[in-house]
Amino acid sequence: MAEKGSTEYEILETLCKMPRPVRGMSESMLLRNFKSLRAIQLLAADGLIRCRGWNDGPGGVWVPTSKGEALIEGSGAAGRA
Repeated sequence: MAEKGSTEYEILETLCKMPRPVRGMSESMLLRNFKSLRAIQLLAADGLIRCRGWNDGPGGVWVPTSKGEALIEGSGAAGRA
C-alpha cells in the first residue's frame, strides 16, 4: 500500500492531481520522473493504478483506479479535477 512520503504515494498523488480528461502518464515518463519501476509494479499489484491503452497504436498510459483515487482523496492531498 502507498504510504505518505513513499515513491508509490508520490506517483499516485501526481496522477490524481492531473485533470481527469488528460490524466495518465506513460511508463517511460514515470520512470524518468520517479526512477522506480518497482514502485509502478507495486501500485499496479495493489490495484491503485492500471495501464490504459491508447485509442490507436501500441502502448498505453498509467492511470489511477477508483481505489487509488479514494486513497489520495481520503488523505486530502489532491484536489478534484
